Amino acid sequence: MEVPLEQQMNEIMSQPGVTGVLCTDKQGLALASQGNLKPEVAGLVAGLASKATKLRHGTGADDIPVVSVESDAGNLLIRSHGNSTLAIHKV
Repeated sequence: MEVPLEQQMNEIMSQPGVTGVLCTDKQGLALASQGNLKPEVAGLVAGLASKATKLRHGTGADDIPVVSVESDAGNLLIRSHGNSTLAIHKV
């Protein structure tokens, strides 16, 4: 049985240093968000994940790239899986 999205996001938010989490579909529609990652950035997150995937030539699960955006405000990690994309903001 799958764990509901809200429960998974609560678990991610409880990890040390995590200040925001966002889940979006491939078209950039925000499915859920918590913390400092707002639904307004869902399109940008999906677009970054899509462009990063096109840089890879393999088709296996290990070939799915993780995008890491670093700034003074923290790190943003973005990864697609199936039809959804997850972004996690950490400080």
